[in-house]
Amino acid sequence: MADAITYADLRFVKVPLKNSASNHLGQDCEAYEDGELTYENVQVSPVPGGPPGLASPALADKADLQVSRQFQEGTRIWEATNSSLQQQLREKISQLGQKEVELQKARKELISSQDTLQEKQRTHEDAEQQLQACQAERAKTKENLKTEEERRRDLDQRLTSTRETLRRFFSDSSDTCCPCGWIPYQERCFYISHTLGSLEESQKYCTSLSSKLAAFDEPSKYYYEVSLPSGLEELLDRSKSYWIQMSKKWRQDSDSQSRHCVRIKTYYQKWERTISKCAELHPCICESEAFRFPDGINLN
Repeated sequence: MADAITYADLRFVKVPLKNSASNHLGQDCEAYEDGELTYENVQVSPVPGGPPGLASPALADKADLQVSRQFQEGTRIWEATNSSLQQQLREKISQLGQKEVELQKARKELISSQDTLQEKQRTHEDAEQQLQACQAERAKTKENLKTEEERRRDLDQRLTSTRETLRRFFSDSSDTCCPCGWIPYQERCFYISHTLGSLEESQKYCTSLSSKLAAFDEPSKYYYEVSLPSGLEELLDRSKSYWIQMSKKWRQDSDSQSRHCVRIKTYYQKWERTISKCAELHPCICESEAFRFPDGINLN
């Protein structure tokens, strides 16, 4: 008796995809798995009139064809899904590459910005140092200015003191001055020497005072008469004679210039010229030009 054969009828069932094929690449990896083909045992009904447990060949062929079609359909769906996923993967890789390029560019820009910032910081530090140096120089200059101001005030005080001192040595209140003790008259200064000496000695004495023997105008009527400034005449001792310069007229009329010299003396309350021997001893009258103060300086 033949052994009993039992055929298992396998029914393939397509499990739906866990996620749509259009899902993005960044989602869970399980989303990219294709549908699974599973099978389950199917109880085959006994063939009427046949031995128990014997499957029908026609039914088995039909099941194989159905399984083959389902497998092909699953394969087609898998390939389509895989192609879509690969396309999405390529796009994502391209996007990541572009992002990487942009990131590298941004990194370079950041490095450049950092370098620029560091350069600006160095420039700022240099400027700060220069500012500190300028402030120190300013403080030093301010201190020097203060010192110079003190020196200027000291010089002003000394100048004022010098002016006061010089004021005592000058007797004219105009812009022309004569040394103290000299008599001013029409931009001329006269000095009366009470030292007795010869004409030559008197000339040397006047020269030592940066002056010369005085010369006086002659009246048109009498050449021997002398016109003296009132301030000078008041200070002369009428009991004495004084050496003066010989006038041009006297030099022309005198035949013995080398042996005779001119002095003035009083005659009937008037001062007149007279001839004397040059070796005689008399005081003298010196004369110099009055001098002007420089512009902007006035002792009064």
